[in-house]
Parts: sequence; C-alpha cells; structure tokens
Amino acid sequence: MKTHPFERKVECFIRERALLMPDDRVLVGVSGGSDSVAVLACLIALRSKWNWEISIAHMDHGLRGEESAADMAFVRDLGKAWRLKTTVQSVKIEKRDIHTAKHSLQEYARNIRYQVLNDIASDLGANKIALGHQADDQAETVLMWMLRGAGTGGLGGMSPKRGERIVRPILDRTKAEVLEYLHCKHIPFRTDSTNAQPLYLRNRIRQEFIPLLQKYSPGIIKVMARQAHILRDDHVYLENLARQAFEQCCFVKERKVQVRREALLNLNLPIQRRVMRLCVQQVMDSAHWPRFDMIQRILDQVLSGKAGWVIECQGVHVSQDENRLIVRSGGQDTALSVGEQTCANVILPIPGVMVWPFTGQQIRLSESSRPGNSSPTELFEARFDRETFSSPLTVRSWLDGDVFYPKGLGGKRKKLQDFFTDMKLPRSKRSMVPLLVAPEGIMCVGTLRVDERFEATARTRSLVFAHIYRT
Repeated sequence: MKTHPFERKVECFIRERALLMPDDRVLVGVSGGSDSVAVLACLIALRSKWNWEISIAHMDHGLRGEESAADMAFVRDLGKAWRLKTTVQSVKIEKRDIHTAKHSLQEYARNIRYQVLNDIASDLGANKIALGHQADDQAETVLMWMLRGAGTGGLGGMSPKRGERIVRPILDRTKAEVLEYLHCKHIPFRTDSTNAQPLYLRNRIRQEFIPLLQKYSPGIIKVMARQAHILRDDHVYLENLARQAFEQCCFVKERKVQVRREALLNLNLPIQRRVMRLCVQQVMDSAHWPRFDMIQRILDQVLSGKAGWVIECQGVHVSQDENRLIVRSGGQDTALSVGEQTCANVILPIPGVMVWPFTGQQIRLSESSRPGNSSPTELFEARFDRETFSSPLTVRSWLDGDVFYPKGLGGKRKKLQDFFTDMKLPRSKRSMVPLLVAPEGIMCVGTLRVDERFEATARTRSLVFAHIYRT
C-alpha cells in the first residue's frame, strides 16, 4: 500500500528526533479528537515497517456528561475496529483536590492524565506513550507563555519528547494537515464542544489571536514552531551550563542550599538567574517554578554588596551574610550549628536598619530619639552613650573567645560561652543570637543583655537607641 505524504513526514520526524525505535511497545493516548486519532492511524500505517506493538488508552474525566460518555464509546469502537487492546479509565476530579493542588482545572486534569497514562503503560509493559499534540497546539502554548512573560523554557513550548516515555510524533504538523489526512483516509473523529468556549485562554488565543496574526504572516504556525525549536535547544544548552555552575558554587544539605557569593557573581547573568532558580527549586514545596521577579530581587541584593538581608517568597527564605547566601524552606527549623553557619560582620550605620537572617528579627539603630512609638512587635530596647564607642558598628554571630561585661555583674568580665551556658541556651541556638559590636567590644547580646560599659547613664549627652523587632 502506498504511504500517505502525511505518514512519510511523520516517519521522518520520528526518525530525526529518535522518538520511537523498532520493536517499541507504544501506548497511544486517544481522546477521540482529530489529533489523537491521526497519531493512532499514522502509527498503525507504519507499524509493520517498524514492528511496533500498539495499544490504546483513554481517560474519562467525566466533566462533559453525555459527551464524555460518547467519546469513551467511540474510542472503544475504534479499538475494536483496528483490533487493538484498549484500556479505558474513569477518574473523577474533585474541586477540593484542584484547590489543594493550587492548579487550574485544565492543568490539574492534564497532570492526572499523564499520571494515568504512565500507570497504564506500566501495566501493559509499554515503553512509549504517543500523544497527539500538533503545531497549532505548539503555537498556542508559546503564545500563552509569551503573554505570561516567560523565558526560553516557556517560549520553547512543548518538546517532541517528555522524559523517557512520552513522545509527540505530529508536533511539527499543522491542524490543517491533520484534518486533510483524516479526510483523505475517511477516518472519523470526535469534536470536543469545550474547544469553542471562550472561557479558556487557549481557546481565545486559537479563535481570536492566531487568526489575527495570520493576517500579517499566513505561515505563523510553522514560524512559531520553528522558533520554539530554536529556543528549546538554546534552553537545554543554558540549563546544562547552569547545572554545572550549580555543582561548582552551591552546597546542598537537607533541603538547605548554601551559595558562594563570589562564585555566583563570576557567572554570566543568564546563568546566575538559572543557578538561583535551581537553588530555590531545591527547597520549594510547590511544583511551580519561582517567579522571575523573586530571582531578580535576590540577584539585585547580591549585587548591591550589602549583607544581612532576608527575602521570603513562595515559602522560601533567602538570606546573605558577608560571603554566602543561604536558601531554605520557610517552614524549616532555623537552628544553626556552631561553626557550621555563622554570620560574618555586617556593618550597621547610625541611623540604620537590617534584618538578622537567622531569626528574621529587625535591628534598628537611631540617634537622639526613639524611631517612632513603642510597637507591640518590639522585643528589646537599649540606650547607649555615643561617646563610649567608635564606628563602625557591626552585627555578627558569636565567636570562640568572645567576652563582654554583662550589666548587673558589677563590671566583671564574662566569656560569652559561659554566659550562654548560664542562660541555658542550647549550642544549636547560640549562632542565631545577633551581637551588636563596636571596635571597643560587644555592646549588646541580642535581646539577652547589654554591656554596661556602653550603656547610657544620667550623664550621657548623646544617645544611640537600639531596637529589635519581631517581623
């Protein structure tokens, strides 16, 4: 039998992209629509040449009532007509599950569909799953990501291969080619009525945006498919570079990532962004990628050269000391081991404010007057005599050998280690206590005690106020 031109083009695409190999066991996801039916028909026409074993899978979400039931019956009949093993599975989608997953209905249904297809493939021993996405779907996907402001990952659209199993054999064929092929072969298919509803963004892009673009560029579908292919290759290359850089400048331990600041700044900006995205993804509870604005905020802070800042977004805390960034989950225990994680000197001017990265507390210095009225979030206040110390003041974690003169000990010196022991402060918590330090010595040990050498007295002429707030 003569091979149809559509089938020859699909076979060429399969061969070029190594989507399928001889003797593969292929499960075809068939909704009943034109695209999935065209994939099935095409693979059946080619199977004797490649010695493929083909089966069908259909999933019913039950979202369209009688229409869904009719689709299921159509796919069963299709399987019987072509004598293929057909697996039909019904999955009821609950609104509360969609809400819990924080996805749209379409996104949630798609994820369930991939999961079910993989389960069916495993049960049947199929090593490949063929889907019916075509070039018009690709153009719609690229435009949707473009409207969201995506980078090369989104603008690269769908890949002909997703993981080791999923393949898209007709991704470079247009909808018009699909319909012409089915018409020529007299193969029936179903039409999903929801595809005409303007409720979904993809439908509006298909019905309104793409026809408008075609007035300016009649071949826009294939142009966008080619653009997606180019950007996808660029994306893969940049991602590989980013993973190599991540291995060189980042250290991961128990969902906490430490990044060497100098190594990060030595990278080109596109790789910096990707490395920071990888860091955040390591500790994110959500499957969604971190937003671009979050990554840019982090890099802006890193570039500023300042330390002591904290950024919290999407359940992730990012903080910086002098030479290192720390990325951790917002729900993670912030206890830090002595010697493992300590904060180097962070200069705090007068007036000035900083956020202590290990506790999220805000430390504020001001001159001659209080910085506003007392707040219910205020944890501590100290008043210092400006004439008893010099600048700069710094904030840091404790170090072995630190000593100070605690208020209430009558001018006696005490090792900070012994002070912590007397306070029954666990060793795992000691690095979390911020020390306000002048060149002359430790002025204040967090909210625990001030050094009486620097505390204001009745004779003080110039005051400096230190406040610590819960943020």
